[in-house]
Amino acid sequence: MMGQPGLFEQRTRTSGQSQARRVALALLLVLGMSSLGSGVVSCQATGQAIERTLEGVTGTTTATIGPSIEMPMGAEPDIRVRIEKGVTRETIGGPDRVVVRVMPPAAGSPATMRSPIVVTMSNGALVTTDSAGIARTWNAGTALEVLVSDGRADGTVLSQRETLTVGKGRYPGIVQLRPRTGENLNAFDIIVSMGVESYVPGVLSHELLPKWPRQTNEVQAIAARSYALHERWRARREGRAFDVEDTIADQVFGGATRETLPLEATRSTRGLVLAQQGQIIRAYFSSTCGGRPASAAVAWPLEPDTQFNRTPALQGKTRDHACQQATLYRWSVERSTDDVSKRVKAWSQRYDHPARDIGRVRQVRVGEVNDAGRPNTFVLSDDSGKTYTMTAEELRMSLNYAVADLAPVRFAPRDLANNTTVLSGDISVDVVGTRVRILGRGWGHGVGMCQWCAKGFADRGEDWRTMLKRFYPQAEVVRGY
Repeated sequence: MMGQPGLFEQRTRTSGQSQARRVALALLLVLGMSSLGSGVVSCQATGQAIERTLEGVTGTTTATIGPSIEMPMGAEPDIRVRIEKGVTRETIGGPDRVVVRVMPPAAGSPATMRSPIVVTMSNGALVTTDSAGIARTWNAGTALEVLVSDGRADGTVLSQRETLTVGKGRYPGIVQLRPRTGENLNAFDIIVSMGVESYVPGVLSHELLPKWPRQTNEVQAIAARSYALHERWRARREGRAFDVEDTIADQVFGGATRETLPLEATRSTRGLVLAQQGQIIRAYFSSTCGGRPASAAVAWPLEPDTQFNRTPALQGKTRDHACQQATLYRWSVERSTDDVSKRVKAWSQRYDHPARDIGRVRQVRVGEVNDAGRPNTFVLSDDSGKTYTMTAEELRMSLNYAVADLAPVRFAPRDLANNTTVLSGDISVDVVGTRVRILGRGWGHGVGMCQWCAKGFADRGEDWRTMLKRFYPQAEVVRGY
């Protein structure tokens, strides 16, 4: 996915009876993601119909919205990135020798092995086999660390100039191997632990196109660092073994990079984060806002543990924009009323939405809008005269939902004449007879930073401070460490 801007998807972790529906909020537009083209988007998780307005959002709040920066963090924090999930075999390489040790390190004696090593599992136990074919089977259920050997048996000093390879990727830091529990006892996750400043360049090199302006990379660096630290804070509070995924579930991370712009942008903004009321905000970003930013409080579920989405800096306000050159600044899709009706009904039945009983769709009109004029909700009317309200992201998800007797939605962002995917929730819908025409703006959720706007503003000569004031109004840039 290298060079594809905006491959970032909000993940919302919740629990309770509607867990299945909330999981679906993080799956919109997954189809075709491996072939994304320029001008692409991020964050497809959507809001559920639990709050339809922004009432009370723009005022001040004393709620905890993120990690506190009132006292500097001190040393650079680490970040744990899950790069593989539920694999049964992987090859890990590096210098001539690597150290494999039990987690935590004091729990067992380490082994120095010639690389590359092949990792498999047998009866719930990890097995590491070195390049000479010498294998070691570890205790069942034991998690392992693989790190660059510094010549000492325990590998206590990690070389900052060396990286490890996992599959075809190259990664800084320490590789963790964690056996999975539950349905597959012979599968494991791979997590890489590294400093945040080693992580950020690998995000920039995959979230932005090569040779985009330095200022754009600097804006992206501050937003990506802020998001990562916010998700790290959530993960540690929840006791998770990893902080972020390396996919659109969070931010796309491709491992170590040698690209100059991402490295320089990370160094020049080292430790800088976006904060409000002394706390780091969840600095969302997407590819193309289309001119009208969205509001986090409507785009995603509002639960007791997601009140950070009420943060004033994350609510859509009228602002200047510069994404007119984006491939998907404007687009259109045409469907049949049969297609639209079946998809909305099937999605609603699957995720327990009131529109589960909808008949043939006769009208789709905008309900509420935010301060930027972007739709928050839509009202759908069917042939029986009943009406149903959906958030903009719920409607987008349902219009792209796979139904067995309908042709798959075509995801072709670089071939718009053949694209049938609804690419954002900022749409207008005209139903005429048996045809439905959807006119759309931008690509993605539209909350926070617009990558194509950041490119356009940089082309005008603006610096990252000016741009961040637009993208995250009322937030301030502070030093986190």
